[in-house]
Amino acid sequence: MKIKLLLIVGVLFTSCSSVAHLQTDDLKQNYSATNPEQIEIYSTDKVDKFYSVIGKVIASVDARTDASISVKHLKKEAAKLGADAIIDLRLEIGHGYWSNAIKASGTAVKFNN
Repeated sequence: MKIKLLLIVGVLFTSCSSVAHLQTDDLKQNYSATNPEQIEIYSTDKVDKFYSVIGKVIASVDARTDASISVKHLKKEAAKLGADAIIDLRLEIGHGYWSNAIKASGTAVKFNN
């Protein structure tokens, strides 16, 4: 009985997530992965630095009301592409499997030095 109760509680407190990154087709250069914690986030595409678009990133997480969890997953996907920043961040609230799902999406970019 205790095992069933622990299993049920464990399932209720875990969250489901899905993530994806789509690299642009015309990109000829592959970048080394970057540190997700150093990726900058912009809610607009107006950035005061020159950049190249390297792909789109999407993360949807059962996060109740905490959008930072979705953004954390989004940064991990952008880091795989070698991004320095995510521009044009968009957040949407939907229905998840266990709770509200928060979908984060944006454009992964590499700053031109």
